[in-house]
Amino acid sequence: MLDLLEPQVKKLFGRGLSLFTLPELDMPLYLLESASDEQNTHEQYSPAQVEAIWANMPYWAFAWSSGRALAKYILDNPEIVKDKNIADFGAGSGIVAIAALKAGAKSAVAVDIDPQALLATMLNAAKNDVSLKVVKEIPEEGIDLLVVGDVLYDPRNHDLAQQLFAQETPLIWAESVAQTKLADHGPVASYEGETYPNIGGFDEHKEIHIYQHKL
Repeated sequence: MLDLLEPQVKKLFGRGLSLFTLPELDMPLYLLESASDEQNTHEQYSPAQVEAIWANMPYWAFAWSSGRALAKYILDNPEIVKDKNIADFGAGSGIVAIAALKAGAKSAVAVDIDPQALLATMLNAAKNDVSLKVVKEIPEEGIDLLVVGDVLYDPRNHDLAQQLFAQETPLIWAESVAQTKLADHGPVASYEGETYPNIGGFDEHKEIHIYQHKL
């Protein structure tokens, strides 16, 4: 599976994937290989490269700050997911779904529209000795808890807040403090989060708020 994932990141960033263990989660994930200090100092992208990166961004190749924070929140509060069927919306690398399973969830479904993200999630789940399902849409039945992290970066997703908080399914959501679309719902906790690897400009605000609905 790794050979199906690496061409995209190599084309965009000039480097491949490496297995990195997030220390606060004790969770190994295949992520974009971090640049050396020397590379970081000199790493610059032309406007055309930046446009290409954002047009084809492999979100699954990064451990985003909100995802890390939400995963940590779940591991710190395992009773929230214990024996429940979890759906991780906008799963990316699968970090939150994997954390839920490690915290005692009965099952987890990773939901993402990017086929590469679903491959990455399966690969990362195997590295963490957990088993999950991957799908492109939220299942209509059988989900006890929906978990969402870092999806409001795109204005096109702003209506999701109203839609998902209007449903009956319980929900946990993590977003940067800069996002105000969820202000009416909390927050119930705050974490410091940092994207890994950070190629610059990803974490303008590192404080991550955790919101809950019907829990």
